[in-house]
Amino acid sequence: MSISNTARSSFRVRAIKCDKLTPCSSCNALGISCSPGGATPVAPGSSRPQNDEYEQRFRTIQEQLNSIQETLLQLSRKSPIPATAAPPSPTVPAIAVPSPLAARQTIPPFEGQSSFHHETLVARDAALSAVGAVRGSELNDQVSSVLSSLKDSLDSQHTPAAVPRPTEEPIPGEPLLPADIVVAVVKKVKAHPPFFLVSQSWKNARQLESLCQSIYFPLEPVSTGSTTLLHGLLYFVIRDYIHDGDPDLARFDLSSSKAFCERNFSAALNSYQMMVDPTLEKVQALLIGVLKAQEEFDIQRCWTYLSLAFNMCQMMGMHRNATSVSDPSPLADSKRHAFWSLYTIDKNISLNIGVTSHFQDHDIDAELYTPSQDSKQRSWDLINLITVEFAAIQGKVYDQLYSIGASRVSEDERLNRIHALSMDLMTVRNKLLEIDVSKGLYADSLHGMTACADFIAYSVLTVIYRAQTRTRDAMAVSSQCYEAASMALHSHLKCITYFRHRQAHKQAEYVNSILLYPSFTPFVIVFTHAITTASVSDLTLLQETVRSLELIKNVSRGSIHLYTICEAFAKTAQVLVDSRQTLTGLAQHQDGSLIAEGPTSIALPDVIWPEDLFDTHVDQADISMFLNDFIGTNRSVMDILNSDYMTDYGN
Repeated sequence: MSISNTARSSFRVRAIKCDKLTPCSSCNALGISCSPGGATPVAPGSSRPQNDEYEQRFRTIQEQLNSIQETLLQLSRKSPIPATAAPPSPTVPAIAVPSPLAARQTIPPFEGQSSFHHETLVARDAALSAVGAVRGSELNDQVSSVLSSLKDSLDSQHTPAAVPRPTEEPIPGEPLLPADIVVAVVKKVKAHPPFFLVSQSWKNARQLESLCQSIYFPLEPVSTGSTTLLHGLLYFVIRDYIHDGDPDLARFDLSSSKAFCERNFSAALNSYQMMVDPTLEKVQALLIGVLKAQEEFDIQRCWTYLSLAFNMCQMMGMHRNATSVSDPSPLADSKRHAFWSLYTIDKNISLNIGVTSHFQDHDIDAELYTPSQDSKQRSWDLINLITVEFAAIQGKVYDQLYSIGASRVSEDERLNRIHALSMDLMTVRNKLLEIDVSKGLYADSLHGMTACADFIAYSVLTVIYRAQTRTRDAMAVSSQCYEAASMALHSHLKCITYFRHRQAHKQAEYVNSILLYPSFTPFVIVFTHAITTASVSDLTLLQETVRSLELIKNVSRGSIHLYTICEAFAKTAQVLVDSRQTLTGLAQHQDGSLIAEGPTSIALPDVIWPEDLFDTHVDQADISMFLNDFIGTNRSVMDILNSDYMTDYGN
């Protein structure tokens, strides 16, 4: 049995059970008319619908569905969408607020065009365009509602809140330097910028002041990135003023303040909070950590900080121009400066330790930062920008000559690459020498940088020519490689005269920025040539180099490590040259190249070694192992010097 249409609407939510009688007990109890099963229910006072009415309703619904289908088909074929109906193209969100808030504000993780996120943005815009095109048209409102719902759904997929990420919690009561010291330092920075900020081309000269204002007089919670960056900047700034013996700060205990900042900076840099929720301030703090680790010759820590900074740069899209193109110029320059500074260090260390770099050129289109118009700063900016070009060549040297992929190319292709890279290298070297450094701040250091351009250029050129080694010909050292190595050591001897009588912190500039910048492969090449040919001139060059290193050996951990190893190699060369005993397994070719003699391993000759020749950490067996690693396997010098049998030597 069934109930009438009127009753159906009145009692929709109530279940009615039919007992198959006429009238049924349920209808009888409710006081409504009852019809036999299978008959169309008739409400009181109404007539039964006719079959043609049902057909008419069906045709109407069918026409509506056809109309919807046709409209959607037209939308899919319609191209392009009129400009008046199309929404703005999606862009990667960019920060456009003044520092320091801009540096602390986070943005959605960057993803490239191949990502699912990017595809949802495209789909979102397609839905938005469709909604804009159909509004005001004759299309049924249901279609517009569905498309709008699709757009809202896609929007929610790329909203940062839809992707849960761990966020840092501000650390309450974090210790800070006394305010009077910080105020005095900030005033000094504004009156006379310290060497660190100037030499690093720190693009936001007022950032230290802004950080102090936001941390010492907070209007919002203080982030880990802010305090970490503050302590890192203060460490280097205060250290510079200690070196200068600045009288305006003499009333303060700057040494204790520097140590305080160093402890807090190192502790924060290694905290969990620094690893989540990327911000520009955290990237800048990691950059300072990388520079500090380089000074301390802690390559492993330096590489770790580089890895973390690279990941943050990737997440923030700092390698892409689109993420900063709409930023205010000062903020965009700060982003670009941090990125390219990390890039420069990454490429250098990558080549020196023989591993692929984090920053890959094929995926970078970020613009370089703008050099200052102030002549006092401009020279430093130009030099640092050219250093970026130099770093790009270092990256190509590894990628094109030393990577696994490079080992698979033909000999002709490798030689072509060597020629092109050597030409590019010398072009960049010439550009550096053309810069007028006479008007810059700390002009003496600028002159030192340009005076040492040849040492760095010839050192990297040595590494380039080192790749001329051919497996099937068993070439060990080409004549071009040896010539470049000799020129590099002679250039170093010229450089050291410039720093010989200067203060210790100025000598440290040379050690950290120049001497340890290349891998010091030239010394090993000349050493190998000396003990293979019993060359007296090579021995003299090695001994002069060791004496020059002795002058600066106590500047840093890196300089003492380099000095002690080079000293042991020079002593080894002296014993062999004096005894006219040469290296076993290598022979000099007519063109000056050193060729390995078949499968025989390279070994030092059997001579009587003075008892006090070697340090307890190394002996002739270690040097033989070094030579086999360097010549036989093409391992990088830095990698070998940090291997198990060399790591403790000189420490």
